[in-house]
Amino acid sequence: MAASMRLLVVTQFRLIAAGAAALVLACAGTAFAEWPFGRADSGVRMQPGIGGVCEACDLSGRILVGVRMTGANFNRSDFSHAMLTRADASGSAFEGANFSDADLALAKLVDANCTRAQFTRATLVQANARGADFTRAEFDHADVTSMRFDDANLSGADLRETRGLTQAQLSNACGDARTRLPRGLRVPRCG
Repeated sequence: MAASMRLLVVTQFRLIAAGAAALVLACAGTAFAEWPFGRADSGVRMQPGIGGVCEACDLSGRILVGVRMTGANFNRSDFSHAMLTRADASGSAFEGANFSDADLALAKLVDANCTRAQFTRATLVQANARGADFTRAEFDHADVTSMRFDDANLSGADLRETRGLTQAQLSNACGDARTRLPRGLRVPRCG
């Protein structure tokens, strides 16, 4: 009799625990779907963002697709092999940063400070670098097809081994006597 009573109590306890767990999950599912940004169809666009100061940070190999990193300081940071497709880094500082083998296709580098940055083998297809400072930056074997260099400073930059660079892109940028370009291309002088 005592053994059957214990079995009945244990069974009832399991039923109560299972019911409570189901109730918590049902309520939590609704809470997670609603909190903190509302429903998915609310029109609010979720976009990850990082900012502030992150000097000499190791962000190599990170997936940062569509990230918003505007007005931040990433001087001397390592973005090698990172995926930064459609990232918005407008107004950020990347002095001496390493973007080797990074994917920056369709990224916004508007007014970014990329002095002495490394873009070796980087993909910058259709990136917008209007007003960016690429003084002494390295673009060894980088793909800059359809990249916007409007009002960008290319003084001392090495673009000799880039892929997809055209005179039309350079005509809206500026450089100096130290700017290295593929044969037959020229860039107006900054001044």
